Amino acid sequence: MDSLGSLIDKLSVVNIKIWMAEDLKRSTDATDTVIANATKVTNIANQQRNDLIQEIDEKINHMVKTGELQKLYKQGSTKMYGK
Repeated sequence: MDSLGSLIDKLSVVNIKIWMAEDLKRSTDATDTVIANATKVTNIANQQRNDLIQEIDEKINHMVKTGELQKLYKQGSTKMYGK
């Protein structure tokens, strides 16, 4: 099972994919093929985002109900999440 922090990391990556695809669609020189491909990426990423948000909500609700604390995870000197 993913930690809360890793779920949020995944959500950040999905959001970046969506932003990049939206930028492609708004480009003044975007062809119909580029727009169609970017739209497919956006549709898939939106579903992934919704799934991740649901999973994050469930994780938080579980932690609140059970009082379960998250393990401390460190990723270099810039990321730390958990207890």
